[in-house]
Amino acid sequence: MTPRRPVRSSRAFDVIARCTRYRHRTAIPVSASPDVIFEALRAVTLRDMKIAWLLGELRYLPSRLSGRMRASDPDRPFLAILLEGGTLVLRDDSPHEVITGSAAQLQRVHQSPLRFPGEASFEAFTDPRYQKLFMSIRVAPTGRPHEQWLVLEHATRPLSRLAARRFAAYWRVIEPMGAFVTWLLLRAVRRRAERAMRASAGWRSWASVRATPDACASTLPGDERIPDAH
Repeated sequence: MTPRRPVRSSRAFDVIARCTRYRHRTAIPVSASPDVIFEALRAVTLRDMKIAWLLGELRYLPSRLSGRMRASDPDRPFLAILLEGGTLVLRDDSPHEVITGSAAQLQRVHQSPLRFPGEASFEAFTDPRYQKLFMSIRVAPTGRPHEQWLVLEHATRPLSRLAARRFAAYWRVIEPMGAFVTWLLLRAVRRRAERAMRASAGWRSWASVRATPDACASTLPGDERIPDAH
């Protein structure tokens, strides 16, 4: 079996997430085309990843109880929920890569995520109490036929030394948990994408059989084909 290519970095993400110390990358192979993978990414819901949903509910329970954050709808697309929460799309090269950015006080119980009217205001934001979180979701060939790497990479940039010190302790706790939740998300996307590919392949196979003429039809004089029942 052909060995898989290593997962490479994204030049676009490296430029946008420059000067970030806290980074993590998770990748899994997916047997689907890039466009199908991105369709699955935009459709995947919290209900598709129940453990991650539960962990998120526990993490943000204080904010929900205090009224600072609404309860998540488990049937709404996860990416839509993320964007409604203040995350900006900084670069959209679908179906190959989407890069997002957000700003919050990530180490706090109430993270106080901010909303920005556009990319320029996000880039100009420098409040020293905050950190900026950048995320790249992308696909890349594994080197095997009909298979892609599905990659999620995130990077955090504290906006001051104080914000960096406060975030450092939180990072040691949250990094393994964040990696696990990321893995659950990518697996949920893979399930949707590969299910869609199988359904598409099955339909094409069925359509091909239906379109193939009956080789035994009308081979004898006087024979008549019985019309298909519709």
